Amino acid sequence: MISRRRSFTTDLRQVCVGLIVVGLFGAGAFDQGRRALAADAPAARPKSWALLIGCGEYEKARRLDFIRRDVDTLRETLVARGGYDPKRITAIHDGAADDKKPRRAVIEQAVTTFLAQPAADDRIVVYFSGHGFRAADGKMYLAPIDCDPESPEKSGVAVQWLRERLAACPAGFKLLILDACHAGSERGGKDPTKAPANSEEIGNQFGDLANVVTIASSTANQPSQIWDEKQHSLFTYWLNEGLKGNADTSGDGEVNIDELFDYVHRAVKRTSEGRLGRLQTPVRIVRSAIDGVPTVVRLTPQSLKTVINDVAEQLADKLIENKVAKIGVLEFINDTDGGELLGKEFGLLGNSCAEMLQERLIDLGSGRFSVVDRHRVQTALKQHRFGLADLGSDAALKGLSASTGGMPVVVIGKLKGDQAEGAARNPRVVHVQCKLTQTEGSADLGHSGGTALLNESEWAMIGKSSVIRPEDRQPDRQRPGEDIKPIEDKVVREADERAKGPHPFLDPAFPFRLRIMVGGVERPGKAVGNDWIVELRKGETYTIQVEHSGKQPVAMRLLVDGLNTVSEKESTKGIETWIIGKRVGLDTARSWVLDPTLPDTFKVNNVALWQVQGFLSNDNEKNEMRRFTVVDASQSLAARYKFSDQIGMITAAFYTLTASSERAVGTTAGEKVAETVKHAKGVAPGNLIGVVHVKYVEAN
Repeated sequence: MISRRRSFTTDLRQVCVGLIVVGLFGAGAFDQGRRALAADAPAARPKSWALLIGCGEYEKARRLDFIRRDVDTLRETLVARGGYDPKRITAIHDGAADDKKPRRAVIEQAVTTFLAQPAADDRIVVYFSGHGFRAADGKMYLAPIDCDPESPEKSGVAVQWLRERLAACPAGFKLLILDACHAGSERGGKDPTKAPANSEEIGNQFGDLANVVTIASSTANQPSQIWDEKQHSLFTYWLNEGLKGNADTSGDGEVNIDELFDYVHRAVKRTSEGRLGRLQTPVRIVRSAIDGVPTVVRLTPQSLKTVINDVAEQLADKLIENKVAKIGVLEFINDTDGGELLGKEFGLLGNSCAEMLQERLIDLGSGRFSVVDRHRVQTALKQHRFGLADLGSDAALKGLSASTGGMPVVVIGKLKGDQAEGAARNPRVVHVQCKLTQTEGSADLGHSGGTALLNESEWAMIGKSSVIRPEDRQPDRQRPGEDIKPIEDKVVREADERAKGPHPFLDPAFPFRLRIMVGGVERPGKAVGNDWIVELRKGETYTIQVEHSGKQPVAMRLLVDGLNTVSEKESTKGIETWIIGKRVGLDTARSWVLDPTLPDTFKVNNVALWQVQGFLSNDNEKNEMRRFTVVDASQSLAARYKFSDQIGMITAAFYTLTASSERAVGTTAGEKVAETVKHAKGVAPGNLIGVVHVKYVEAN
């Protein structure tokens, strides 16, 4: 009654408005108004549905390990990585209450209910893991946990029955995934039935259905294996990793059916043969008239750290699989429509990603493979003037390996921005892709990737200078039916838009300035679009002078060529060490505190000034600095094509202060060299309020 009353009220309102409009302006105006109302209403978006069935704790057949874990992990991935609404996922496995365990009646009821819900534009995934059996008459059955292998026709779920219901489901794309049969796996003996049905045999029953693609875990003469090390079915483990984004080889933020099958097919074959000793080959069964290349998941961006950690784990597995003893990590490349570049679109982020990946690989490789020190790799890259074109050269890669004392494999990483256009583009979204390339033969040993959502500080590393205003952190008014967007999306979007304009140093109201001082004299800079350029010569020593014309104290994270000017603490096997000039991301870097309210702050015309002369060398009360000295620069401000080329970049990000147990450091300065370093306890960087980049190039 309630829904009908609401519908009637809405219809009556529209009729009354229509009569008024018709009376005043004619019927044509009413039609236009009705179309305008329809245009304002949010369009119905295609929905994604999933039915996940896992049968492991069989009552009369051999039990299977890790099936419940397979289902739980897939469900988690579809929700967290694939954007599936949990309300549209039905998961049935052995961990449910007794009356909801995957017995025949429960499965058949769940299938009937599930397949009746999707609309014509929706896409569905139906996943089954468990045994499959063939009856005496040759008909095949999926085995619920109460199935009797001796009479599957009485206790199994008929494949023909499932076929009929899949055919009747109106969804525009249907993906059926079969991880069966596990009868011949390493985990158990022979199944009681004399005629187990394999996943390919079952899958063939769906091969001529419109809009249905079936992926079977193995061919008809192969078992589907359990991977004890991962506590998963071998096939489902790699299926899950592909859906997390590792299969997105195009870097467009989606995993389509071709990408998913190619990834799973390669990974399962390689692992089964190389690590489990028994070949398993997934099979795709598809009607020839399937329309286009359907998308399986549209990836939900994860934090950059999560994506890099996922990538590292996948690469480590492939290194172990291929018995690789040593690996090198190169700076990440920008993958753009204009071709592959170095540092052009993503500034310092490519090097920061490489550093994060290397650190994680070092942890994962302990005792199994080693990672070549990046300083040694950089020296070799410079010695060979190694460029982007050399990535496809066997001779160049072999020479690079020899110069590092043997580096049989390198990681080549790529970053790609959001490909959406106009207002749909999110400047926080970055697609990450990595592949393992042999230095002898250039063979690809595997790839991994994902879609990352940069935080404010990570976005601030891409080389764009901008200011963030207080109103940027006020939420926009939401339209009915519109998804609530994170404030950080708005903050970065506004900052990114302002970065299309001139450099903030040209704005008299911008409270922060950086001056590059050489011999006590400012080296003037010039604006080129959003870039601020200062010319320096090799061998020159310089000081960074920071001006803060505001009245409130702020935190400043200051990087020179991606290296923190404040020392960073590292802990190795319980031993803490202070690292000078550590490469670090802005989001984790220790910071300086600029407090204009302190009585000993040096000021000129009531504007506070600080100077940083070099890299702070330790964390004590003495002012020990390693002076900034120009050692390498490039005249080119455009794309780099050599890994050894450097476009010097000084990055200063300014933040509000917030209470914290962490420590930041601050220094007073003036005409003389600062003599004391002060520690500000109980504060840490809060919201980003501005970021500026100064690019220094070699003077002519």
